[in-house]
Amino acid sequence: MPKYRFRLQKVMESKKCVEDLKKQDLANAQRVLDREKSVFLHLRSKGEDCRQEMLRRPPGPLDVIRESIHRARFARLMTDVDRQDQTVKHSSRRVCHEREDLVQCSKERRILENLKEKGLIGYMREWTRREQKETDEVGRDVFLRRANRAAK
Repeated sequence: MPKYRFRLQKVMESKKCVEDLKKQDLANAQRVLDREKSVFLHLRSKGEDCRQEMLRRPPGPLDVIRESIHRARFARLMTDVDRQDQTVKHSSRRVCHEREDLVQCSKERRILENLKEKGLIGYMREWTRREQKETDEVGRDVFLRRANRAAK
């Protein structure tokens, strides 16, 4: 009996390659997200430091120029923090999307692997059935020869 051949083997191999690429894409997206989160935390820390510096007013008369500089710097930092927050959210959505793509690709590959396994089980069943049939024929032939010899 010829060796078992899964007809969708090439498709399964290509799905495996695509899945590997999806894993790389997910890892890249996760790295970008981690970097963006780091920048966000750094900006937020700088904003908090600026706010603390604004609250620490030196004794004496109010320095309007110093206050306006600190307020402008704080406003710019808060704008940067908001912008970075949006970037982090966008990167987070991209990671989720890449993860969903990877899960879908993995499901498709597992389906093909299950089909291959079922096909192999069916092949083994058929092979066992044919082998049993041949064994039964040989046993029957031996029985008939012995019966013919005994009858003579």
